[in-house]
Amino acid sequence: MISLRARLLFFIVRISGLKNHLLKPGNAEKYIARDHARGHASPVRWLRKNCDIEKIAIDGHPLYRFDPRNNGTSLHIFYLHGGGYAFNIVSLHWHFIKKLIRKTGASVTVPIYPLSPEHKWDSSYAMVMEAFEQAVSRYGAANIVVMGDSAGGGFSLGLSQMLRNQNRALPGKLVLLSPYLDQTAADEMQAELEKTDVLISVEGIHRLGSWWMREGEDPAMFPDSPLFEPVDRLPPMLVFAGSDEVLLADSLRLKKKGDECGAQIELKVYERMQHVWMLFPIPEAKRALDEITGFLLGSKS
Repeated sequence: MISLRARLLFFIVRISGLKNHLLKPGNAEKYIARDHARGHASPVRWLRKNCDIEKIAIDGHPLYRFDPRNNGTSLHIFYLHGGGYAFNIVSLHWHFIKKLIRKTGASVTVPIYPLSPEHKWDSSYAMVMEAFEQAVSRYGAANIVVMGDSAGGGFSLGLSQMLRNQNRALPGKLVLLSPYLDQTAADEMQAELEKTDVLISVEGIHRLGSWWMREGEDPAMFPDSPLFEPVDRLPPMLVFAGSDEVLLADSLRLKKKGDECGAQIELKVYERMQHVWMLFPIPEAKRALDEITGFLLGSKS
């Protein structure tokens, strides 16, 4: 049964009208311009207090490395934030990264990658590929878990597919949180899911995707839509989706595709949950974090 706290949170998001307001033509461009002018959120106080932090630049874009001072593990998390490839990392992401470090003791890399509409996927991938290569040199590929939420989840899958296609070192594991995998949003199931999703619309998926694609590209092509690229020969994968979110369809199709080729994909669908619920301060998020921790540390969740 859904917790009271989650029920209240989703009700507030629904009545706020954010879903219909944020991505309306004209509104979206205004909010994105404001977001880019303001810049990305700074790491939260706990991270600054409990981790040694290194901040560097790759192609003019920031990258953060967090090394917890009580680190006793070789585990490293390479985290790609969500935001439709257009919005900056926010405090909610930093708080989630804090929780990951507290639960696992892992060190973490967070690339602040180039955002659309000023940049297209090729610029973002170039920066993130370089960041990942640096992480491999420093921590070892087998010790790295690539993880991301929403667009960052799609980016995490696409990054791993691109590394595989180029015969480069792959991460040890993947964790995808409400991943955004298909720019076409053509699955018939999504029209029905749109009625229960309080945050994401099919129209919004199309608009965000069009800004990240290069001119004239087919939205069903890789890496715009990682769902259409083969998923064989990839690391073991843990995927989370909510039963009430539009992007559930992407995760279900990814799982089906993985089953057909023998890929190791475990899908966890949480009943009545919304998009990226695991980032919010609700009991269901704590349960998801426990399951993520079990997967990262190799124990049964």
